[in-house]
Amino acid sequence: MNALLVGLGCFAAHVAVTLVWLRVKHGPSPVARHAASALGTHFIGVTVAAASLEEPVAYWPVAAVSGFGAVCWLFAFSAVYKSVSLRILSQLSRTPGHALPFEVIAEDYVWPEFEARVAVLVQMGCAKEVAGGYAATAAGNATARRIAGIQRACGIGASGLYGDAVVTQSSP
Repeated sequence: MNALLVGLGCFAAHVAVTLVWLRVKHGPSPVARHAASALGTHFIGVTVAAASLEEPVAYWPVAAVSGFGAVCWLFAFSAVYKSVSLRILSQLSRTPGHALPFEVIAEDYVWPEFEARVAVLVQMGCAKEVAGGYAATAAGNATARRIAGIQRACGIGASGLYGDAVVTQSSP
């Protein structure tokens, strides 16, 4: 029972630390902050528990509870951190009539996101700018082959959370 409580305490401390640390404008990336917070609060929590409790604490159950909570917290954070869909939904909610033309959404949300992603690919050396667009580099092709192999190994047929679902625009 102590292991469960210590693991939950480590997780609660991790949530508190990340909620504060993520508001600081400078520093490591948000994912690095999550990792450092999870490891730091786990180490401190286990050390404090070992020093202050009269009976020994089973480490692996503490690690399992603390780690599971940290992963769930990271997934929840990641789902809302850079979600284009949630930003679009928030804008629709704030707009009078709760509607925007598709062109406005594409211009304000979709194109900037794609441009930022292409810029990252270029910066990583996986793509290069060519006349009229972009082309994969040798490094980009090698990365794409590795990703395709991982997708096949994991049984991923389509990319994204929605699998083979296709959204089409209905005709008026």
